[in-house]
Amino acid sequence: MLSIREKKDKLIRATDLDALSCRHCANQKGYFVPTDTHIQDMLDSYEQNLPFCHGYTALSAGRALRSLFNDPKYPLINRGTYFRTKSINTVVERFISSYEKCQIVSLGGGSDTRAFRVLEEHGSRVKYMEIDFAESVKIKKWAIMHSPVLSKIVGSELQSLTVKDKQSFIDMEPELHTPNYDLVALDLREIDDSGDEAILAHLNDDLPTLVISECVLCYLTPEDNEKIVGFWRKKLTNVAILMYEPMGLGDTFGSTMEQNLINRGIDLYTFQKYPDLRSRESFFKNVLNFQVVKATDLAEIGGYTSNDLSWLSSDEVTRVNRIEMIDEVEEISLLLRHYCLIYAQSGDIAAQISSLKWLF
Repeated sequence: MLSIREKKDKLIRATDLDALSCRHCANQKGYFVPTDTHIQDMLDSYEQNLPFCHGYTALSAGRALRSLFNDPKYPLINRGTYFRTKSINTVVERFISSYEKCQIVSLGGGSDTRAFRVLEEHGSRVKYMEIDFAESVKIKKWAIMHSPVLSKIVGSELQSLTVKDKQSFIDMEPELHTPNYDLVALDLREIDDSGDEAILAHLNDDLPTLVISECVLCYLTPEDNEKIVGFWRKKLTNVAILMYEPMGLGDTFGSTMEQNLINRGIDLYTFQKYPDLRSRESFFKNVLNFQVVKATDLAEIGGYTSNDLSWLSSDEVTRVNRIEMIDEVEEISLLLRHYCLIYAQSGDIAAQISSLKWLF
């Protein structure tokens, strides 16, 4: 029997599977160029290991996978997934290109494949760390250990991890550490209590560091948000935060988004306290004392409300529009306005971020 907290944590971990299914569908449709060849490795690992995760059986795991991956996503969802991935990748690439060597830390990295692409393209110029729940880390580690390509990318030896039942999954060592890649098992809510040594021992304070939170902190309380973001602000000298997550905006659409997730047992704690871009800018500037804060939403990035602020070239817009026709321009604009991208930096950071077209 799962406790109330365990049930909520299971639902939060399941959002990673939701995100993987969205990336999988968008990838198959041709939105990502080049094609993301690593998504299938993560899906294979989920199919192997989800039945062994806390609160799952073989039956319930199979049902969850079929419900998410058997049917294609709506064009609105595919387009949103593309903008989400494209915008974050753009900032990450700008950050990396600004330095001879840097660090990236992904909070709640889950099934995300960005680390593999970054290390594949930039090699030893980038040190990449991913932090997540132990079960999520184990799923990623299994994928790496069973793929010659992924093992080579992260610089680990190919190993055969035998996971045949729940006990062997529980006994599996979750973490993985190589010179350029770290997979860390940690509940982010405990980052001040037990996370200092586990995390900082594998990072170099002399390097500029980008910390990515992609739809992670929105599931935690405002107090946890302040503690977790504040940890990086205090512990690293030159640090930038890149946050992507939904916003309530105080309108009917936002209330419906929030209620739909509440009906699934998931709370969006930041919707009320940080409902829009202004409140989020204030959080980073006035609460956490970041010197520079840039903010925008996906509607602006995609050019749905102002072509002057679009991050896409006309050729890219044409390519994407040819994949799937979307007639409901007002609907997708409304949807995308409820997702923000925030970039905040402190210390001696000089990344080439300001040249991107931010709302403010």
